[in-house]
Amino acid sequence: MTRRAAIIAFSLVVAVGLLGLRSWDVALGRIQRVVVGAIEERTGIVVGAVERAEIALLPLPRISLSQVGFSRRDGALSGEAVRVRAHLRLLPLLSGRISFDRVDLIAPQIDIVIPAASEGVSEWLAAPLAALERLRSQSKIVISAGSVFLRADGAIRSTVRDLDLVIDERGPGEPLALAGSLNWRGVPTEVSLLWPMAGGSTKAALSATSSLLKLRFEGTRAGPGEPMISGPLALSTPSLTGLLGWFSTQSRLASALGALTLSADIQVKPREVSFNNAVVSLDGDRLDGVVKLAQADGRFALSGTLAGAKLDLGRLVDRLPIPAVDAADPSPLDLDAWTAHDIDLRVSVDAARLEGARLTDVAIYLLVKKGRFETGLIRAGAYGGSLKSRLLASAAPAGVDVKLQAGLDKVNIGQAASDLPQLARLSGIGSLQLVLDGAGRSFDALIGSLTGKVNLALRQGELSGIALGELLRRAERNPAQALRDWRHGKTPFETLTANAGIANGLLVLTEAQMSGQNYRFNLTGSASLSTRILDMAASLSSPNGTPKLPFLLRGPLDAPVFDIAADALLSPAGASPIPLTR
Repeated sequence: MTRRAAIIAFSLVVAVGLLGLRSWDVALGRIQRVVVGAIEERTGIVVGAVERAEIALLPLPRISLSQVGFSRRDGALSGEAVRVRAHLRLLPLLSGRISFDRVDLIAPQIDIVIPAASEGVSEWLAAPLAALERLRSQSKIVISAGSVFLRADGAIRSTVRDLDLVIDERGPGEPLALAGSLNWRGVPTEVSLLWPMAGGSTKAALSATSSLLKLRFEGTRAGPGEPMISGPLALSTPSLTGLLGWFSTQSRLASALGALTLSADIQVKPREVSFNNAVVSLDGDRLDGVVKLAQADGRFALSGTLAGAKLDLGRLVDRLPIPAVDAADPSPLDLDAWTAHDIDLRVSVDAARLEGARLTDVAIYLLVKKGRFETGLIRAGAYGGSLKSRLLASAAPAGVDVKLQAGLDKVNIGQAASDLPQLARLSGIGSLQLVLDGAGRSFDALIGSLTGKVNLALRQGELSGIALGELLRRAERNPAQALRDWRHGKTPFETLTANAGIANGLLVLTEAQMSGQNYRFNLTGSASLSTRILDMAASLSSPNGTPKLPFLLRGPLDAPVFDIAADALLSPAGASPIPLTR
């Protein structure tokens, strides 16, 4: 080639390059119509208004549409984008055909219509996934800096912002694959999805990562003849309450759970998810079993059976927003908030902690229906004895009907005192039976209506902080010295019994006695459950009844005053009281 020919060829290459690098305005004519039709065919999106169209050949051929309005023919989706860019395939273009393998939506604002009665993310995604399923094939779709508005009856139900998503190209029968990031309700989240579009048993996968959730699922999705998803699932959250709130679900009972991890083999059917071979970790306490979550008539229903080595029940109870039992609080009892979801859950563990107490071989249950809340200890070992309890609250014409039953049998109080400081002054083998029943619209009405009974029995124990036997001997020798330095020492007893009846919120002792080798201590009186004020009197005497030393037990339940009646020391029957001085 001569020098002249080389210069001409080089000039032609430069000219072609300059032309290819330049974006050319294209009239809204044949090329644009062909491109718009191809976009609709390959994405299912109908392009409406277009402000401007441009074509560039280098470095790769592409067509850009500015200020584009788009929608679906069924009206389920609409929106607009600052720019829609279609990347053309080179070989078809050389043969005179327009075909492309990628569509970019730049800063789109997308409106998706959801059913007014939809109740969750799965129902919100149903329509978009169904629309993609109807496409036999689809180009690669890249969404950058997008926003999605979910609307029901014209009102925005939820918004997704900062949407950066890549939906991979797929051919006939191939699965939908997407990955990217988004910001939903203020929480940035990374997501990826592999969703089968054909019948038969096909691989499906989902992962989501945010500050509230780490989720990973890899399994299969059955075809239309048997719509079921199954496979292993792993989920963790630092706060179950925060996670449920992210999905606009509130549950007072769920607030008992803090950090949660779950792994299971799941089966997902319409409105039902089964968790088989489930491993649940609650703040590090592991439970194994099966759980099912279903939805019917607008209510979630949770059921399951779990077992483990240990569980801190006290920590779970402390997190519950249980209102203080205060008769001065006129607020109505809110049973509906505690029975918003159906629950049938049974848990058994080898060991448990409950407000400091150590329990063994524990079985608990929780049954919740609309307007009915029931929970209790089916069984529990406690310091050589056993413990049972049952709490039932149900809606009633008078407000909330509450029934409480609790029982201790052959519990070693001395051993329990090592874990429960409030029992530090008492020892012995004890049994307790408590039955309460009442109804009301507020705590004041409920407590004022309580009826029931309490029976307490201890044997072979000791009461510290007072030496009743020694006090009695001192009173016999010198009554005037009986009041001095009597608040120390120990009182061993053979039996301690207390029986009380409860009516209209007032507890009345029918029998209360503590007996030792050389003394008898009797207690009478009452206690108001509403005001929690004690008004009781006691007497200390020798087995033959003389002398008698009077006591008073009065004041608030949490800090009562227990003292000798300083105005008199009762002498044997028939004698005059002997004044005492300190």
